[in-house]
Amino acid sequence: MAKRILWLSQHRPLAVQIKRLEGRFGGDVVVEVDSDTFTNAEELVGRFRRDGYDDWVVVAPLSVIGRMCELAGELGLPKPLMANMEQLQSAKKAEADLVYRGRIYKFVGFRRVKRLILEYGEEF
Repeated sequence: MAKRILWLSQHRPLAVQIKRLEGRFGGDVVVEVDSDTFTNAEELVGRFRRDGYDDWVVVAPLSVIGRMCELAGELGLPKPLMANMEQLQSAKKAEADLVYRGRIYKFVGFRRVKRLILEYGEEF
């Protein structure tokens, strides 16, 4: 049975990213892109649970990702994955997987976010 991956981002996955997911989860992977706006982490977790996904990749503010990790732990869900993109110098443009707003990036891999701590200093 195919593994269903929820891709929460305004950007579609790159071919190299799909290939990496297939290597991790087996060749039978379905990546479903959800680029709809959201209000909070609870809403994203609700989408994941409602549609019965096996895993998820997320691009969101760090505070949202942190809360997603907390909720995933409480609900027994997998912690979210993030794509690790390395910014390259223009001389390495041939190695790029993506050029976005004049910046050159190479996909390095995915990382599972286990926990995110956001600690503020004094307000001023």
